[in-house]
Amino acid sequence: MRKLIFFDIDGTVITDDGLKRIVPDSTLHTLRSLHENGHLCFINTGRSLAELDKLIRSLPFDGYVCGCGTYISYQGRELFSHTIPAAMGNEILELLPACHLEWVLEGTKNIYYSSEPYQTRIGEFKKEHLVLLPDTISIVPPEKAKNLSFDKFCICLGKKHKFDTFYAALKDRLTFIDRGSGFYEIVPAGFSKASGIAYLESYFQIPHEDTIAVGDSTNDLPMLDYAAYSIAMGNSDKKLFSIADYITDSVTDDGICRAMKHLKLI
Repeated sequence: MRKLIFFDIDGTVITDDGLKRIVPDSTLHTLRSLHENGHLCFINTGRSLAELDKLIRSLPFDGYVCGCGTYISYQGRELFSHTIPAAMGNEILELLPACHLEWVLEGTKNIYYSSEPYQTRIGEFKKEHLVLLPDTISIVPPEKAKNLSFDKFCICLGKKHKFDTFYAALKDRLTFIDRGSGFYEIVPAGFSKASGIAYLESYFQIPHEDTIAVGDSTNDLPMLDYAAYSIAMGNSDKKLFSIADYITDSVTDDGICRAMKHLKLI
């Protein structure tokens, strides 16, 4: 029976080592074997489409669920796309500096960073993106931070942050994913990695019991909870262990290969 399998990227398919990241050979061989055996393999990531660099796009996947379900493609063809409405986007862009929050906006075609100096971990993302994705990065001066097209965004709390004010203004329209240490991933309400799975199982008319999700971080919780069978990497955030059907080895210890062999899919 053909399976519909979803993989997170960082810490699942590739090592989470910034510019030094690699794809284990065993993972590549496993993905190719899954295809040979007739299964559908999708990346399911919090990254927007614009954040998929050459390494990620070179991997043998059938398509992408990006931006926590806000963008879906199959064999290079867009199936679904949702962008934050312009008026709401401008409201967000007014609130971010007022609440002393550092940010990165993630869209289908562009990634936006402020021209202001970063003091939080988002500054490290900016450095990495400038190397890996120079053609999709836009640096925005404060006076021009309006009318920008983005699907989701991330924030970090500055020293004088007013996160409670920001959250109160937007909590009914956005989902806040706490990634720890004052870092939040934020997506439109109703969207998640799970909604991406639901869309594709309907699109392909694949029974829910034939869906599998593999991940390692807290933004993977919705898809691991939703999929019929869930796999947590050995290097996962511990919150995943309590809901996963199977805990495999870490990404560097052939965890993907072990999990697919456990399910007898390769």
